[in-house]
Amino acid sequence: MGAGFSRLPPFSFNPQTMLNIDLLFKGFYRPLCLYAVHYLQDIDAAEDIVGDCFVSLLEHTKAGKQLDNPKSYLYTMVRNACLDRLRKENPFIADFSPTDLEGHISDEEAADRSFHEAKLWAAIDSLPDKCRQVFLMSKRDNMKYQEIAQGLGISEKTVEHHISKALKTLRGKEKDIFYCLSWMA
Repeated sequence: MGAGFSRLPPFSFNPQTMLNIDLLFKGFYRPLCLYAVHYLQDIDAAEDIVGDCFVSLLEHTKAGKQLDNPKSYLYTMVRNACLDRLRKENPFIADFSPTDLEGHISDEEAADRSFHEAKLWAAIDSLPDKCRQVFLMSKRDNMKYQEIAQGLGISEKTVEHHISKALKTLRGKEKDIFYCLSWMA
């Protein structure tokens, strides 16, 4: 998972730190948001928490503290912030331990799934506009080829072509992301 990011050296605050934080942000913002959504079921709240965690990371390094594993630190911060928010929103779960709140998915599994899901969505976002639109209408919205063709004013053959092109492109880009969404098969 994130081969280049998992090898970031430990860092403390200096000009290189800003580059490292920028790399972490670019590589992990979306996966961390998806990770937070697993807990909160609210994308806006997840984005707020992840943004706050990056600010906290910056403050942590400005204070001169060194981080040996910034990726792990971020995932732990996001997890703890999500659990704190859940406890504040629902006082009935305040007595539960984090493991009670997490369900049956481990942090590592959720983080891994979020990372791969983010890679998948980035690959989908890179498809040409019409191809992406047709692909999402078919796979995400479960529309039939005929419905898509009628809705967009194109032929069913064109719909088939776009979906085939999307799948071929996605398979070529990211062979390891298909397990995260069953509708990709």
